Amino acid sequence: MNRSLHAATFVVVDVETTGMSVREGGITEIAMLKVRNGLIFDEFVSLVNPEISIPYVITHLTGIDDEMVAGAPTAAEVAPVIQEFLGEDIFTAHNAPFDHGFVNGTLVRGDCEPMTNIIVCTCKLARRLMPRLPSKSLGPLAEAMGIRNHQRHRAAGDAYTTAQILIKFLERLENEFDVADVGGVMKFQ
Repeated sequence: MNRSLHAATFVVVDVETTGMSVREGGITEIAMLKVRNGLIFDEFVSLVNPEISIPYVITHLTGIDDEMVAGAPTAAEVAPVIQEFLGEDIFTAHNAPFDHGFVNGTLVRGDCEPMTNIIVCTCKLARRLMPRLPSKSLGPLAEAMGIRNHQRHRAAGDAYTTAQILIKFLERLENEFDVADVGGVMKFQ
């Protein structure tokens, strides 16, 4: 919690899923980007075979279909990689409870321990930093901040967009609110 903002590593995560329920569904794609001191320095991106049929509405939204994930690793196969990549770093996502729930569900399905990482939510930060913006969802927020998402509703595109938002938000927190460490970010959000 007392790690300085410049020394802390934030792992920005985005998942595409078969629906809204962790119990009944699964991840179809995951992207994780490591951010430290304003730079993205590592990434992991993978399709994931949810071992259930992907509903048409999800395929229409994401472009991910059953054929695309047929040869992808299952939750059990990708869980140890996710756990290792996350390590003890700060789990960061836009609408973090959603992504966190699905990542934890994947870890449990893969016989890994659930996460205990600190969680930062860029949507919560947006509510405090951009209160007049009518919608805090990823698309309108990115547009308002001049960030272009080249792959909307795909894990890599949304994670990259979220990482750019995080970098700008951390800069603002430091410069405008004198937030110098992770604990300050946690209190602010």
